[in-house]
Amino acid sequence: MPSKKSTASKTSARRFTGSRTAAIGLIVVCIAGTAILIAARSAEPTSAATTPATTPNGPAPAARPMIPAVKTTVVAAKIAAKPQDAEAATAAEPVTIEGCLVQDDQTFRLKNTAGGDAPKGRSWKSGFLRRGSKTVAVVDGRHRLNLSNHVGERVSVTGVLDEQELQGTTLKRLAESCN
Repeated sequence: MPSKKSTASKTSARRFTGSRTAAIGLIVVCIAGTAILIAARSAEPTSAATTPATTPNGPAPAARPMIPAVKTTVVAAKIAAKPQDAEAATAAEPVTIEGCLVQDDQTFRLKNTAGGDAPKGRSWKSGFLRRGSKTVAVVDGRHRLNLSNHVGERVSVTGVLDEQELQGTTLKRLAESCN
């Protein structure tokens, strides 16, 4: 006669599997939380360098001016001033970017950009691993480029690039379609 398994052993096996999954989830959350705390802790400046040391017999000795903090501030100010000068110098230089010209309402953009001056960025689509081309807005302040006549074409635009906006001065058609 075949032996029957008890229902108690089946329910305990289900409880074990459910609690095992919960335990693994809890461990993963704890590890992630610890990693976040470690990263936040290493990003904060240490307070030991800025607070005066106290002696066990009484109050701290007279505070002296902290010269390293002043030097750090001066260095930080010099570093902050240099990129602005570099941006001003590069802002005036003309760049040439080629791409597919598209229109959204009254704005024109270059998609699938290429060229040495084309901005690159990371996207969530590639898991932030690969740098791809970014879309650039094209502005024709003088209305000399006739951008609406070149929508859907592969073009090369020369102008001044300011972040993601290209102030176009000349336009050259490279292909009749974007394919």
